[in-house]
Amino acid sequence: MSNKRTVFRTEWFSVEQESFDHIESLRGKPYYSINSPDGVIILAMTETDEVILVRQFRPAFNQYTLEFPSGAIGEAESPPEAAARELYEETRYVCKALNHLGTGRIMMNRHNSREFAFLGTGAVRDPKFEGTKEFEVVLVTLADFKELVLSGQFEQFAALTLLVLADWKLGSQFVRQS
Repeated sequence: MSNKRTVFRTEWFSVEQESFDHIESLRGKPYYSINSPDGVIILAMTETDEVILVRQFRPAFNQYTLEFPSGAIGEAESPPEAAARELYEETRYVCKALNHLGTGRIMMNRHNSREFAFLGTGAVRDPKFEGTKEFEVVLVTLADFKELVLSGQFEQFAALTLLVLADWKLGSQFVRQS
């Protein structure tokens, strides 16, 4: 019998409380986990080998952040469909190829969602797109991307995994190039 119960819910996530009496360190203490939809994250490269980033406001930090395009997978959507949709919604870029790099988890101590990582190549922008106020598209070379990471301007550490996965799975040389 599960003692799990939802203690908070929003349109983006819910928080569940559960007890684990069989684990000594948790005995008698409630444990809280965050439930959210699975998501996608995309390392997208233009036809001229620029990395596509988005700058957007993140309420959790009350600031703008620089990130790889990403987002939740819809109920009737496959991970590749969600990756293509999120990339287009945030940047208006479409990739000639979209390769699944792997599936993993972020913050396994609290979140139950999975992240599906993709490498998009040969990305071209929809010429009819005029931009939005929510997302600023930022194009950088791999060398400039490395500088953004090392200077602390790109803080999405989990996203850096995509570079290694692309190298290991597809034979890219993102890590060595930059």
